[in-house]
Amino acid sequence: MAALVPILQLLSISFSLFSASQASGGNDTNDATFNRTRRVCHPWRFEKLGLNIKDFGFCDVSLGYDVRVKDLVDRMTLAEKVQQLGDNARGVARIGLPSYEWWSEALHGVSDVGNTDRKGSYFDEDVPGATSFAMVITTAASFNQSLWKAIGQ
Repeated sequence: MAALVPILQLLSISFSLFSASQASGGNDTNDATFNRTRRVCHPWRFEKLGLNIKDFGFCDVSLGYDVRVKDLVDRMTLAEKVQQLGDNARGVARIGLPSYEWWSEALHGVSDVGNTDRKGSYFDEDVPGATSFAMVITTAASFNQSLWKAIGQ
C-alpha cells in the first residue's frame, strides 16, 4: 500500500482540478466528444461514452476522497496507472477519465501562460486564472518560512 501512496496522492489532486485535456469523446481519448466538458465526473461525458455515472464510486461526492481515489485506482490496469504519471496524463475513456495536461511540475503554482490572447494566466470561464509563484530560488533566498508554507498549501 505504501508504494501506492504517491499514485493515490496524484490521482487525488486530479479530483480537485478541472480536466484541461487535449482529448475529447467516444471511447477514444482523442475523440472530440470526450473533452467537451472540463470536469472529470461530468454526467454529459459519461452519457456520451455510454457509461452510467452512478456506477462509478469515484464520482460520488458523498464519499470521502480516500474511498473515491481507491475506487478509481482499483478500476485501472497497471498500464493505465502508469499512463497517468508525467505531465501529459492520457486518461482512461472506458471509465470516463479524461486526459490531462499538467503543463509542468507546478513548482510555481498551476499556470498556463501559453494563451497569447490574454495577459497573465488564463484557462477558461470555469477556471479564469491561477497563481504563478516566483522562482524557487527567489523564495528560498527570502528565508521566509511562512511564505514557503503558504506556497505549499
